[in-house]
Amino acid sequence: MAHPPPPKDRNGFEIAIICATKVEADAVEATFDKIWDHKYERAPGDTNAYTTGVIGDHNTVLAYMPGMGKGAAGRMAGSFCSSFTRIRLALLVGICGGVPDGGGDRNNKEVLLGDVVISTSIVQYDFGRRWPGRFDRKDTLDDNLGRPNSEIRGFLVKLQAWRGTKKLRNNMMRYLAVLLEEADFEESRYPGPDRDKLFQAVYRHRHHQSEGRAPCTDCNKGEDNICENALRSSCSVLGCDETRLVHRERLVKAQEALESPQPAIHYGRIASGDTIMRSGEDRDEIARNEKVIAFEMEGAGIWDSFPCVIIKGISDYADSHKSKEWQAYAAATAASCMKSFLDEWTSSAQTQCMSMSDT
Repeated sequence: MAHPPPPKDRNGFEIAIICATKVEADAVEATFDKIWDHKYERAPGDTNAYTTGVIGDHNTVLAYMPGMGKGAAGRMAGSFCSSFTRIRLALLVGICGGVPDGGGDRNNKEVLLGDVVISTSIVQYDFGRRWPGRFDRKDTLDDNLGRPNSEIRGFLVKLQAWRGTKKLRNNMMRYLAVLLEEADFEESRYPGPDRDKLFQAVYRHRHHQSEGRAPCTDCNKGEDNICENALRSSCSVLGCDETRLVHRERLVKAQEALESPQPAIHYGRIASGDTIMRSGEDRDEIARNEKVIAFEMEGAGIWDSFPCVIIKGISDYADSHKSKEWQAYAAATAASCMKSFLDEWTSSAQTQCMSMSDT
């Protein structure tokens, strides 16, 4: 496949990809078809680090955030916009915490680790007023983040149609297979269905009474107390009771077929804030109230700076049992979905060519 030539200057880039962590950026870098050796000089005052190259038919710039959270994202976005002034689509790609039942939306499928979420809108769920015993989110029109522009909204509707869904998923699986063949991405392979464990929302990750083991004194003081050692320990070390696991039909079917479940793609509203969600009860309450399907930390910082879509792989269930075991695989599925997404996105040059051919 012929690649587009390198742009003459920064104005030739229309696609931006933003990653907050190394594991996310590594997976995205692996999807580039070509890296441009030419160094595009940054605008004065721009402190961001970039990689430029080609993904599919698109000259693309990848930006590396210096840290996590919407504050770091907002500062990065400001510098980015000073250097690359003609970005038509920005993709925030990486990992997130998923809502197991898809936010209670019957149109969303059962959610598993490694699935990918694509944003149709975003809510800054930690922006509001904290009162004794309650939190009131600021949800007026002036306080909310805007919806995507009409071009992105129309494109997302097209992707969710039968043909678009089939192409997006098939190409995602093809790109994922290629990425996982790379020797450097051995740790990004699917961890196994037996490692995908969802506990009941009310069942907390803490020291429990188990065979030959007494519960931690600190963890035994009350429902809300979890000691620091428990927060850093695995479920097997703590003796988390697997009879409290939630049944998932997709996992059962995959295990019966002796195969790994293919990652699904879910569309919906995503919650963004500076808080790392590690509570199943709070996760479910916010998901019900805000109709969100996932939690992440950077989208609110860049949403108003670019025409933006969030594409993230689910690396945990946003509960107290979360671990880093699934992060590399989730980053790989998100990056593969992102590349498939760009296969269907039309560049302005292609749009001009199609318009000329109609005249």
